Amino acid sequence: MVIALLATIFAATPACASDAAASDAAPQHDATTDAATDAPAGDSATQPPALQAAPVDPNTVPTVDFDGVVGPDSPDFDLEVLYHEGHLQEGLKKARAELAAHPHDVNLHVQVARFMFEIGEHIKRDDKSIDKKAWYEEMIRVSQDGLKLKPGDPHLEFALGIAYARLGTTRGVLSSLFLAKDVEQAWLAAANSDFRYSSLGVEEMLPCDAYMSLGVFYRLVPDWWIVKVLAGTRGDLDKSLSELIAADQCFPGRISVVKELGVTQECIGVKRREPEMVEKGKATLARGLAMSIVTKSDRLDARDSKMLIEHPENACGYSRDGEQDLDEKKLDTGN
Repeated sequence: MVIALLATIFAATPACASDAAASDAAPQHDATTDAATDAPAGDSATQPPALQAAPVDPNTVPTVDFDGVVGPDSPDFDLEVLYHEGHLQEGLKKARAELAAHPHDVNLHVQVARFMFEIGEHIKRDDKSIDKKAWYEEMIRVSQDGLKLKPGDPHLEFALGIAYARLGTTRGVLSSLFLAKDVEQAWLAAANSDFRYSSLGVEEMLPCDAYMSLGVFYRLVPDWWIVKVLAGTRGDLDKSLSELIAADQCFPGRISVVKELGVTQECIGVKRREPEMVEKGKATLARGLAMSIVTKSDRLDARDSKMLIEHPENACGYSRDGEQDLDEKKLDTGN
């Protein structure tokens, strides 16, 4: 499974929109302002962290030159501005209220799911006060509800894949293999469509982010035959490399993409005992370190790139969430 993000995703899913606006300090919970409005449906005890947000500029214009970039005439541009400026709590509250008033608006399903993803990225992995599984299960439901209205919508397919992937990394790759085929199919639908989209500051770009997510997916999911039998798909380092090259070419200059490309190159070199590919991966990681570091996610990617240059043996299990356990002897197909 996997990043954007997740985050990279699985941690490779796209870069976090809030990074440009949030402070470097760990986000703090604000039970007085967020508990009633931002908890996932069916779990009132779950609440996302409150973030410091920059002022909203209603005249915000795109910061990139890319086909499909949103503009003032785009649907729900007010929510796009909130997303770009990092007003995640406010954006989620507003998007949910608008979705409640207009339940058949497909784009509002996208907006709610995306705000939920970004907020989830700021919840620390070891934070036991928040039920991250319930959070991502709610994100799945929102995405699926939108797809019932517009089957095959690429933006919703991408959101659904992210939700499945983040639920997978929350549980652990080996215990969530039953999600693998759903993740792959959702992201392939987004990657293979003609849909092009970019948020105001490239926090989310399609199909570029779908390529990146698939690249991390094919690296992190084990390539064992039993995985294919159980999950209907399996990892493939050559596919990972191909997707990440496509992501790098789709919109060059993003350290998150270059880092994941370098990781896959190192992983291929380690697994196939090809020292020249390990060195190629190190060179790719170094290329990423020469890029501008703008967001908090960029800084994390730079930190991890330095670590992976020094320790390429960690590449195959690398995820921004933490190294994944890829021991075949520990395969667990339970929920």
